[in-house]
Amino acid sequence: MLPDVSRLHVRELLQVEASVVEELRQRGLVRTNNKPLGDIAEQVVLAARGGVLEPNSTKSHDVTDPSGRRIQVKAMGGRTAGKAGKFSPFRSFDFDTAVFLVFEFQTFDLAFAREVSANDVEAVSQYSAHTNGRQPTLRQIENAGIDVTDEMRAAYEALDGEAVEFRFVL
Repeated sequence: MLPDVSRLHVRELLQVEASVVEELRQRGLVRTNNKPLGDIAEQVVLAARGGVLEPNSTKSHDVTDPSGRRIQVKAMGGRTAGKAGKFSPFRSFDFDTAVFLVFEFQTFDLAFAREVSANDVEAVSQYSAHTNGRQPTLRQIENAGIDVTDEMRAAYEALDGEAVEFRFVL
């Protein structure tokens, strides 16, 4: 019988998911660590800023805030790679700002969050032909833009207190 996970907080669900993915890797059944962390990060930014979550097919941004600002969201779980760890690549810069969220390894506490303009993201990250985009490292982002950790932590905590409502632009 499977355990009832309906009463777990978001952070606990992420911890369970990480354990499951690790076990599947150990058994040689999966090769990647694809996680729901990116979707959770988008919900954190949406909860913090309001607005709408864009459909998956929307190019260059994930959230549009009430003032019309286009926000790209990038997330990273704590990794053994440390500050050399890379965020997923940017292939276009048709957004106003990017919010980077970094979660602690295993606990999924929000370690820090930075908001960086599109121009600054492009300036600090090098182009990679391998990914056909610019893929900033944790080291490049940790001092760029402005610190929004407290704002994003509050929004992250609020996700445990309410059902998440997906709001899409159609």
